[in-house]
Amino acid sequence: MRIALLTLLVLTSSCAAFMNAPIPMTSVKHDFPSGKAKCLVVFLPGAGDTGSHFEKYGFVDAMKQKGLSVDMIATDATLGYYLKGIMPERLEADVMAAARAKNYEQTWVIGISMGGMGTLLYSHEHVDTVTGALVLAPFLGDRAIAAEIKAAGGLKQWKGPAKVERISGDTHQREIWRWLQGVTNGTEKGPKVYIGWGTEDSLGGPASVLAAALPEGHVFTVPGAHKWVSWKASLDKFLEDSDFTRACQP
Repeated sequence: MRIALLTLLVLTSSCAAFMNAPIPMTSVKHDFPSGKAKCLVVFLPGAGDTGSHFEKYGFVDAMKQKGLSVDMIATDATLGYYLKGIMPERLEADVMAAARAKNYEQTWVIGISMGGMGTLLYSHEHVDTVTGALVLAPFLGDRAIAAEIKAAGGLKQWKGPAKVERISGDTHQREIWRWLQGVTNGTEKGPKVYIGWGTEDSLGGPASVLAAALPEGHVFTVPGAHKWVSWKASLDKFLEDSDFTRACQP
C-alpha cells in the first residue's frame, strides 16, 4: 500500500503537513438548516487537499443549491492515514460512529483521487453502513491490475484472488477489485457505486475498467484533467439524476 500511495503522491501536490495523521481525525460539518436531515454525506479528499477544499471548490454549495436534506462532513483524511494503514479505522472512530447516532436514512461517501480509494476501503469494511459511494477520478492501485482485468474481458470475466479475511498493505488492491467484482455482479454486499472523471485524467484508464461493470447512469465523464473543475462537473451530473438525489429529497 505504501509504494502505491507514494506513487500517487508524485502525481499530486503535497507537503509535510499532509503526511500527518492526527488522532482524532479532524473534519468540518455542514448541517442541514431545516431540522433533521435524511441523509449523511461524508467527503474524503485527495492527496494534498483537506476537507475545506470541498467548500472552496463548490461541492458544499452544490448540495445546498439542490435543496437536499443532507448533513455534510468534510474530513481531513490526509495521506498520512493511508501510509499508516489507519484511514478506515480513524474514519469510523472519529466521524462515522458519532454520526450514526443521528439515525440517518442513508449514508453516502464521496471521495476524490486518493479519497476514492479511501471510500472503497471504508465501504469494504463497513458494508452495512454505507448506502452509496461516488468515487471521482479514483486512485485504484497499480495500473497493471486494471490492465489485467481489462485483458480478461472486464471485471465480470476476471479471475480474481481468493477473499482475504483482513485487508493489508500487500492485499488491499486486489481485494478491493475482487470485492468490487462481487458488488457489481450482486454476489457480495456493498454500496451503490457511482464513478466520474475527466476524459484527460491520467487515472481515467483504471476508472474506465470499473465503469464498464457499473449500471447505466452510474458513470459521469466530463472534459478535463485531474483537477477540481472536472470533479465538480462530474458531481453536478451526479446531482442531476442518481439514487442519492432521489432518496435525499426533503
